[in-house]
Amino acid sequence: MQAKEKVSALYQKLDDKFAQQFGFKIKDVTFNRIVEYMYAPKDSSSLAVTRILFGLAMLFDIPDERGGASMVKRWGDPNTCHFPLLPFITSVGMPYMALIYAALWIGALCIMLGYRFRIAAPVFTACYWYLFLIEKSFWNNHSYLFGLVAMLLSCTEANCYWSLDAYLDPTTKKSTVPYWNYFILKYQFFILYFMAGMKKGTAEWLTGYSVQNLSEHWVFDPFKFFLTVPQTDYLVVHWFVFMFDLTVAIWMMYASTRHVAMVFCALFHLMNSRLFRIGMFPWVCLATMPLFYPFDWPKKLAPYSKCLYRKAQQTVCSKIKQLRKETICDCLPKDSMDQFDSEEKNTELKEHEEIVTNKTNRNGTDEINKVETKPDICKELANIEENSDKDQNKYVDKEEKPSNEVATIGNDLHKDNKRRKTTVYFIMAYVFIQAFLPYSHFITKGSNNWTNGLYGYSWDMMVHTWDVSTVIVKVVDNDSNEMMYIDPQMYTLNDRWSRHGDMVYQYAHCLKNNLEKVREINWRYPSKVLSRNISIYVDIWCSMNGRFVQRMFDPKVDLLKASWSPFCKVPYLMPLLDEAIHWRKDMDDIRSDVHSWSEYSDVVFFADFPGYDQEKYIPEELQNVTLTILEGDVVFEPEVTQQRIGQSFKLTNGDRIQIIPGTFHKVINIGKEPAFYMYTFFNHTQEEPNVLTTTNVKLPIFKELYRRFFNMLIFADLVIRNIFQLFKFSQCNS
Repeated sequence: MQAKEKVSALYQKLDDKFAQQFGFKIKDVTFNRIVEYMYAPKDSSSLAVTRILFGLAMLFDIPDERGGASMVKRWGDPNTCHFPLLPFITSVGMPYMALIYAALWIGALCIMLGYRFRIAAPVFTACYWYLFLIEKSFWNNHSYLFGLVAMLLSCTEANCYWSLDAYLDPTTKKSTVPYWNYFILKYQFFILYFMAGMKKGTAEWLTGYSVQNLSEHWVFDPFKFFLTVPQTDYLVVHWFVFMFDLTVAIWMMYASTRHVAMVFCALFHLMNSRLFRIGMFPWVCLATMPLFYPFDWPKKLAPYSKCLYRKAQQTVCSKIKQLRKETICDCLPKDSMDQFDSEEKNTELKEHEEIVTNKTNRNGTDEINKVETKPDICKELANIEENSDKDQNKYVDKEEKPSNEVATIGNDLHKDNKRRKTTVYFIMAYVFIQAFLPYSHFITKGSNNWTNGLYGYSWDMMVHTWDVSTVIVKVVDNDSNEMMYIDPQMYTLNDRWSRHGDMVYQYAHCLKNNLEKVREINWRYPSKVLSRNISIYVDIWCSMNGRFVQRMFDPKVDLLKASWSPFCKVPYLMPLLDEAIHWRKDMDDIRSDVHSWSEYSDVVFFADFPGYDQEKYIPEELQNVTLTILEGDVVFEPEVTQQRIGQSFKLTNGDRIQIIPGTFHKVINIGKEPAFYMYTFFNHTQEEPNVLTTTNVKLPIFKELYRRFFNMLIFADLVIRNIFQLFKFSQCNS
């Protein structure tokens, strides 16, 4: 019985909170009630501030992260390999891409100013998503977020307040907007934080292996007074951030916890701006945090800002008057000075005296009205702001009143109600899609590798740390049996393609097309070109979250003959060697031991599959290089030299062998299980003293601002020159 009473009391408390938030109780929930709630009028000033700050952030984002200042490098070379999401949406190339960037930047400017918003916002959104879809190798969570925010803003009435549209056409000005304008944006940022926390609830993150040694950065210095670096990594970087991402959006929704949550959220984003190179992402998050405050916070803040401005203006004016008076005192004779003092006193009396009005009654007598004291400037400005908004609402209401008959009014109301319901249906669909996409990887299996959620819509922010050790691209001419190795950076803009099965497949076919172009150019020299019958293999060694470095893709699979589908697993993906999990504690101990030998000693751990071999070159700057077998059976084959002709050594658990720097060697796994081994070495290049020592500034604010404005100038120059070139080209053709 007591349990039933507790459940009933809990339900009643929940029902009261629900009614306090939504205006109706849980049992009264209907679709019509939801529509009414979504269209409840809310102050539009906070939405206007969000629009302004987002547009401003995008103005700086376009030259940097969107590649505007490097558009020629990114889109100018037709041989560069790009990785579009859809094969039929590709780059139009230069100089036409300059038009896309120009429309994108002008759209961001118009969003910030609120000018032609209904045209500018969709244009910006379309251009942004076009750039996003034609190049997957630059995808990340915040790039995806910016595209979503732009799309959502273009659907709202963010231009109805504090915008040029409202200034030029007063009929478009509205002091309120439907609540769904705020709901959809707040929900998107709730998903950003909450899903980031959900994705961190994995063993990799909670055991402290996802992000290692991050607390060595200076932003964590306050924690070092009472925590060691490993403790800060584990407790602050991993566990606190996990709880923060999971709950911060909830704390920002409640008034009692909002201020504290805002402080932590602001510090979190400011720290991220120093820790990572993630562009405008922290600043966009900071700009949208006020969405969780009351909707009219800018209007409450604006009058007091005006008040401070007026008071400062009065102070400056009084100081100027005092200075002028002192100057006149020194220059005027005594008689003139007396006259000036009397005039000054009369002026001050007129400014500060109380206003008295005489009023004649019916009997002809005069009665003196009581004089009110001078009102407070701040309150007076606040009242003026509110009255102007009310007058504007009355004006808009009068303009919007229909003059048709009752039947027409009823028909319009029916259409408006139908439109509102349709809008709410779209909102509900968007809510479901955003909640479903982060866990939709069982559908898009072709985009996964060792882990799911490699792309931005997953919100897997910093959950996995990737360390690519080696990327080998081998081309084999099947007619002549000749082999050639391609520099993996030759036709690519970055190395991110090497960690994605879909982009590796696209890279192989792009490389084939480029080699065919080379063959067509050098057709007169058959000995210098490959035949059409070629095979392309990649051998990529990578470590995830500090594990053993291992192969990611099968080096025996010809990628030109391999199949790939977005809905099937990548067939040439090698599995993650979870058999090495039990080595993690030993790896940490070995690292600590090796690093204690010298400041320049280091260790690298490798793992390989049965029947596979690794050919590796040891640079000359590495000394005292030792190969140690941790587990498994391998054969070590050094490079053939005068001292070692055709020698090979079988090594097993605990065996070690010295390796000569500047030579190749091969390690072959001859066992039936994966082999695990490590290289310990001494790096002489790190021992050499630096001739030029540079001091790292902790807060290079002016340097960053200079870089951003300089990139803006480069971007403007490139856009103008390419558009001019396009104009000249069109004139020549005509």
